[in-house]
Amino acid sequence: MTSHHHHAEPGAPAAAVVADDPASLARRWLLENASGTLCTLSTAHRLEGWPFGSIVPFALDEQGRPLVLIAEIAEHTRNAELDSRVSLFVSEPNRSGDPQSGWRLNLAGHLTRLRAAHEKPHRDAARDEVVADDHLARLRARYIERVPAAASYAAEHGFFLWRLDIERVRNIAGFGRIHWVDGKDMLREPEGEGVAAAKAGAVEHMNADHAGSMIEMTTGLMGYTPATARMVDMDRTGMFVQTTGPDRLLHFSFGREIAAHDIRHAVVDVLKRARQKLKNAPV
Repeated sequence: MTSHHHHAEPGAPAAAVVADDPASLARRWLLENASGTLCTLSTAHRLEGWPFGSIVPFALDEQGRPLVLIAEIAEHTRNAELDSRVSLFVSEPNRSGDPQSGWRLNLAGHLTRLRAAHEKPHRDAARDEVVADDHLARLRARYIERVPAAASYAAEHGFFLWRLDIERVRNIAGFGRIHWVDGKDMLREPEGEGVAAAKAGAVEHMNADHAGSMIEMTTGLMGYTPATARMVDMDRTGMFVQTTGPDRLLHFSFGREIAAHDIRHAVVDVLKRARQKLKNAPV
């Protein structure tokens, strides 16, 4: 990102401004963690307008915006229908000692329901965004990678992906390291850092020379061995693989933002993770 519209919390000591870019740190933490607390504004009787929170898994779209899968009958859905303003709170996992010494993020923004053109409009269609079928399939693949159990119900009637369009983020990296980050600085260019020019060659090379490696990745990380596996796309944070026998579109995350020169290492890291899982799998 070339511009960073963030600033230290008023009253925080000048020394608290960290060398690391707060927006980059926040994007990294969201890539590395897959659950948070979603707070919507309640519509329940006698609790109208009160914050309502519960733990949700989330994935990220190609620009780094959180995606949550919510049932149509869920409390969050009813709340977001009337008021799209929400917050997603994500904190450092497995932190020992004082929990306030770890990092945490509060992402404030608006929830938008994503649906295919053939799906019925929401009760409040103003909360909907119609998404092309192939794009929606990729978003679902991103979500299912993080929440494998969702594969059994993600495409069923009554469950929809919602995207959090981020307005502002409160980034706390520890005591005194507090920043506000503008939502636009949380967005990444999916094919930036040279990836747009390099990815076609990388995809062609994988399909020509490393089809077996992609079958290994699928077996180790997705839990099934397909008849064939073919890479169809990649961006700065992951790659898409189409399998046959069974026919599935899969997403494999790199776990970080990469540049073109790092594509090979990122793909090899995915293969190493898969092989390690296969090695540790019970016989």
